[in-house]
Amino acid sequence: MSADIPTSSLPPSEERRRMLRVLLPAGGIALLIIVSAVVAGMFGGSGPKMSDGSPGGLHDPDLQEVVAGVKIRDLKVGEGSPPVQIGARIRVHYKGWLADGTVFDSTEGRAPFVCNLKPGMDGVITGWVYGIQGMRPGGIRKLVIAPDKGYGNQGTDRIPPNSFLIFEVQLLEILPSANLAQGPGRPMSDGSDGGTEDLQLTHIGDGVRIRDLRLGEGTPVEPGATITVHYKGWLPDGTVFDDSRSRNRGQPMTLSLDDMIAGWRKGIPGMKPGGIRKLVIPPEMGYGAQGKGEVPPNATLIFEVELVKAGS
Repeated sequence: MSADIPTSSLPPSEERRRMLRVLLPAGGIALLIIVSAVVAGMFGGSGPKMSDGSPGGLHDPDLQEVVAGVKIRDLKVGEGSPPVQIGARIRVHYKGWLADGTVFDSTEGRAPFVCNLKPGMDGVITGWVYGIQGMRPGGIRKLVIAPDKGYGNQGTDRIPPNSFLIFEVQLLEILPSANLAQGPGRPMSDGSDGGTEDLQLTHIGDGVRIRDLRLGEGTPVEPGATITVHYKGWLPDGTVFDDSRSRNRGQPMTLSLDDMIAGWRKGIPGMKPGGIRKLVIPPEMGYGAQGKGEVPPNATLIFEVELVKAGS
């Protein structure tokens, strides 16, 4: 072996032990860095920035705890009407992410979210109830919600069990308390009465009432048929809760009557293609005591349905 290449004079076993003593500290540091990164991602990553550029993570020194497990910080204080109280019905835009920055839900590109500010099946998670209480319209607030005030050890399909949740919520409007049984609604497309007390409505059974704005032509719809329709639905106070044109980019929707609420199964058969019909549907033939999405519990529903085509 050339004298220009240095070699160890230690036995091979001793040389291996010396190398391990040198390498292990470096490896330990690398492992510590990896573990620290994982822990930060699970429990306190920086997350996305808020819309004003301020910190979007769990560890925000300006957060204030309003109840155990719920912290808030106002990015913008709203104005106007009295602050939101528990039980109010509100309209908001929001974005939600996990501690590692993963966005799990957002109204971006969607209609604002309407909800009842109370816990339970017809309300929202407990962290929202206490975190949004006190906001005023126009306000923007950061919420940091512990697992027991969010989705707990169950999680959801997009939220792992025992996750901290971070939200940015913009309060757009505090909605008036609605009379859910009767009201003026909103005008039909032909300008006629769109409310619940329309004297031209015809009772067809089970509390469902209908009025044809325009009669179609051709073969009438049969029970259980597949139909292609445009439709809009609103509450007695005029609040729109669904609109096929908004939902489906202006295109009609193809639906099976067997999959629709009982009021549609009762009220649509007999229509002919090209026809437009008003439906007034009592809660028990709609979404009942549970409500659904933007429909409160025990709400009467009003629809305008235009039948484009019957059959698949």
